[in-house]
Amino acid sequence: MSKLWSESMTAMQLKPKRPTGVTILAVLAILGAIGLLFSGTALIALGILLGTLAASVDITNAINNAGYPGLSSLGVGTITALIIALGAVFLILGILYLAVGIGFFGGKRWAWTLGIVVSVIGIVLAIVQLVFGNYGSILSLIISLLIVYYLMRPHVKAFFGKGTPMASPSTMPGTGSSTP
Repeated sequence: MSKLWSESMTAMQLKPKRPTGVTILAVLAILGAIGLLFSGTALIALGILLGTLAASVDITNAINNAGYPGLSSLGVGTITALIIALGAVFLILGILYLAVGIGFFGGKRWAWTLGIVVSVIGIVLAIVQLVFGNYGSILSLIISLLIVYYLMRPHVKAFFGKGTPMASPSTMPGTGSSTP
């Protein structure tokens, strides 16, 4: 029993302490997830409401009178579908960011991978936005690049079990333990 307890304590001691940057990223991911989940829910509700009102109100004329004749030519059904689809994308991103935040707190191996994937998606989206003239997305691009850089740092990878710990206890040859 003592040997089992000793081995479990050694395994717990090998897990590096969570870096402060990982804690900050976890909190920011969860806050971002809350915003995305709220936005996605609001967009889906708006789409449903717009689809419901389309039968009773002449929304096409209202959109046209508001100064968006190109948008009104799409039709209310198409606009409703686009709004609901955008809301669904926000919900999916919110769920991904929530998973990243929770996984970062726990130092889960899959959270590191998911964090890299979500950051790369952010980089691609920022580049696409830059190509279409949204120069405000340069900040998003820089942040996503910094997150990928930080997650690739050796001490961060070691925390997630993706790299080797900085210092590991030496073992006695042939015994598998650090005590003779």
